[in-house]
Amino acid sequence: MRKGLLVILAAAAVLVATWQHPGPAQGVGGTIFPLSISGTSWQPQVYGLPGKPLGNGKVNDKAIKGVLQGTLDDFAKDYLPLDPSGQVFLYFDGLTGWRIGTNSSGSNLVPLSGRVANDGTFWMMGDYNFGTMGTIFVSGKVKFLKGTFDPKSVSGTFYFFSETINTGLILKFKTKKPLV
Repeated sequence: MRKGLLVILAAAAVLVATWQHPGPAQGVGGTIFPLSISGTSWQPQVYGLPGKPLGNGKVNDKAIKGVLQGTLDDFAKDYLPLDPSGQVFLYFDGLTGWRIGTNSSGSNLVPLSGRVANDGTFWMMGDYNFGTMGTIFVSGKVKFLKGTFDPKSVSGTFYFFSETINTGLILKFKTKKPLV
């Protein structure tokens, strides 16, 4: 019995000593996705009858386009990098870091860090600072091209709050056809 135990322990020691962890999987960088977005904004400093939705607004692609192009009169345009495309983009840099921005040229991007799990579930977060100093948390699901960690599509929810401008957003999003 003792000899059998020693053989098993020796085999386990050899296995542990020679086993190499493959390391974290890496996604392909450089994929830029335009986003389709819808959700709600809140201005929590607006008070009235408790429980009533005051200071709320609908957010959708049309409103975002108007703000980013400067054609919709909204205070948000004072805090966002404006761009004629009127689009929000997700830069999928890998399984541990992304960026979001309001242009496809790569300027004024907000870095997000976190993790994409093997099944595509993800959690990312980052700080936003274009005069508003806010935090963004994003969760959802990545669909991969078969047999790879290359992103096919991404969908989820952005949660954003800025105490500086007293605004919160909960935005559902999904990617459109990638640019790159």
